[in-house]
Amino acid sequence: MIDHVKPTARIPAVQGQFGPRLVTYTTQLPPGSIETILGHDPRSRHWKRLPDDISGIYTHLQRATTKSRLDSIIRYIRYRFVEKAVIAGAFPAISIAVQNPTIFEPFPGPDAGIGVLHFDLSQRNRRVIVDGLGRGTAALELVELAEDLTLSEEARAGLQKLISEFSLPAVFYIPAPGTPPLSLDEMQQLFHDFNFKSVAVPPRVAIALDHSDLYIGLTNRIGRSPLFQQLGGMEMKAASLGKKSTAIVVQQNLLRFVRGATEGERFLEGANNADIESRRLTEDTFDEFSERIEEFLSAIIGAMGPERFKDREALHLTAPGWGALGVIFNDLTARLKVPDLETAAQKIGKVDWHRSAPLWSEIVRERVDKDGNVVLGLAGGGAQTRRFVTQTLRDTLGLSSLLQERGLLQDDLPVNDKDEEVA
Repeated sequence: MIDHVKPTARIPAVQGQFGPRLVTYTTQLPPGSIETILGHDPRSRHWKRLPDDISGIYTHLQRATTKSRLDSIIRYIRYRFVEKAVIAGAFPAISIAVQNPTIFEPFPGPDAGIGVLHFDLSQRNRRVIVDGLGRGTAALELVELAEDLTLSEEARAGLQKLISEFSLPAVFYIPAPGTPPLSLDEMQQLFHDFNFKSVAVPPRVAIALDHSDLYIGLTNRIGRSPLFQQLGGMEMKAASLGKKSTAIVVQQNLLRFVRGATEGERFLEGANNADIESRRLTEDTFDEFSERIEEFLSAIIGAMGPERFKDREALHLTAPGWGALGVIFNDLTARLKVPDLETAAQKIGKVDWHRSAPLWSEIVRERVDKDGNVVLGLAGGGAQTRRFVTQTLRDTLGLSSLLQERGLLQDDLPVNDKDEEVA
């Protein structure tokens, strides 16, 4: 019988198993190899060119990688996979479903699960990404940019160096030897299981665990500063301050302040993992923002006095209050560029922030707590309350007319009405 050459790739891998139907092979793939391994370009702009069965899986099940998400992943690679990263970065494995059983040649010796996968590269062996499309798409974008002749030679060389210094962990899900090829239904089910059965980590926990996000990093620096420590500090992972807590703010509320202070109202109202194209907070501006925010808050505390500032009945310590203070900081420093931030902040400190003050009568209501006591609470939480506090401060401080004169108020149109937790 004639021996035919088969288009295969020899891939070192570690073997695993999920029951009698699936075996897995774990390896590392250079970014430039993704298209070859899959037999197609998985980026959403190419889906219409794919065979109908593969195109159907991507179109009906996968989420097209949006530009903002793609830019965010590329930024992650560029800032976290480098020598002087803020903190080390890594990707979870890309999961690839493979249609046909594949020959695995174990290395001799006791470690039988380690060997070489003879990976079939033919078109008859369908392969599809069932988890990690965004990561794969970002890697391919970088590969393409590194070959873009419209970029300078220096820029291309920098991208090529970056690409050479990381690889993508990958897990192949392949039918076990002696079993039929995976059907498209089985491939689709794997995608469903990996993407829709996962349970999201609560935002307050995700925020507490993230040590790389610049907004969270700035939040932590402020919350752990001597200024905050002498007032009681910041509480991590909590949704609100308990009665026994001595802190003045929970981390997720101070993060709202930071997001509003650095990027403005629209960014504050976006999701915590949202990104923007032209951010004001960068690695280069981090220290400057830290200093100016502490100057701003110190002036407010100085005008109010520490005891009044710590009063739990004061509206500025609620989630809408912290958010509004952040937006006002952005108004003063980024939009109006006031020459004397300290004086403006002192005026904020002289506002009557107590919930019983007439200034807040539209958003404060009497209610009975669980112990039967009548207390003053917010009529509602969320973005609407925070917008009311923001507008009230702007009117009180005379900022509304200045923003109107400069044509800046239209920038405040809300992007959503996402509820915020009230502390």
